[in-house]
Amino acid sequence: MNSSEQDWRKDIQTSKDRLDIIDLFSRYCHAVDLCDWNLLRTVFTDDVHADYSSIAKYTPASQTKIDGLNELEKFFEAVQPRIGKGLTHFMTNHLIELNGDTAKVTVHNHVLNLAQGGVYHTTIRRTKEGWRISRLIFENRFFAEVSDKMNAHMKSVDGRTV
Repeated sequence: MNSSEQDWRKDIQTSKDRLDIIDLFSRYCHAVDLCDWNLLRTVFTDDVHADYSSIAKYTPASQTKIDGLNELEKFFEAVQPRIGKGLTHFMTNHLIELNGDTAKVTVHNHVLNLAQGGVYHTTIRRTKEGWRISRLIFENRFFAEVSDKMNAHMKSVDGRTV
């Protein structure tokens, strides 16, 4: 195989990896929104470390720093019954830094039903089942403060707000 073919194959694999990674985050949204714990298991490695401490005071879960897929499932089983099915997560602005069989991925999140979202800082790795999240830190964000600042600025410029 010549160098041009190798480059072409590498470009195809990189594109496939990027699409698979975006699909991984889509599965996460669907799993959480539908309370589908079987689907959730297709998102994470068995040894996942997840940190949801930025939302600790809003959740009934006793632990928000979680080690292992079984414990993560228990976390969601404790958190979601208060909310139930019906959340609508959007994941956007996927910043993917591929490095062979691992990647660092930062993803913005907006929950349609809330003036809240956040940023997921993740490490993922390729497994025999496909890409899986092995480390996740969720940085909660509220939109009201930013909206208030933007409205104040716009009002000072031309009297408008949104």
